[in-house]
Amino acid sequence: MRTLLRAALTAAAAILALTLESSVAPKLHLPYAVPDLILLATLALAAEWGTSGGAAAGFMAGLIQDLAPPSLSAVGRHALVLTLIGALAGRAAREVRRSALRTSVLAGFYAALALILDTVIGLALGDGIGLSGSGLLLALGATALYTAVATPLIVPGLAILARRADGAGARYLAPVGNAVEGAIFPGPAHTSPGLRSEAERV
Repeated sequence: MRTLLRAALTAAAAILALTLESSVAPKLHLPYAVPDLILLATLALAAEWGTSGGAAAGFMAGLIQDLAPPSLSAVGRHALVLTLIGALAGRAAREVRRSALRTSVLAGFYAALALILDTVIGLALGDGIGLSGSGLLLALGATALYTAVATPLIVPGLAILARRADGAGARYLAPVGNAVEGAIFPGPAHTSPGLRSEAERV
């Protein structure tokens, strides 16, 4: 159940992020780039789900981005990039929780790193980058800055949903009567008379 809840939340977050990134962000007329909202969604989920959960969320979000029209890049390109970013963000989950400023700085760093990885993969596939050297540097700086600024709008709320999704999954999986932390040992009130007498003799 927990896996299904995680998959549903990841898909919903990725689709919403892509919709905002493709329809709303361009209307802001920001120079050189737009904030990487789908990366922010991956970062928020990875902060709560750890390295493996973040990698899985990144792969699913990237695959949705690869398949979303109009897709001009090779399928799997964004999935690979966001898988790596999700794994890195999951490892740095403790840093993400320390302060809002540190979270924004990390988000900007991951956004720049994702753009670099995507560019390298594109060059390896022969797709080119369509930007000059100075244009690429401006795009890197703008993407990092805009993503960092957008972080407080995306990451905290989605992280709370990710935490609740895991909590709901745990409740579904827990046996009835055992939804408590720690092991349960039978006390005198829960032990049958025969067992109690054996314990008293020992």
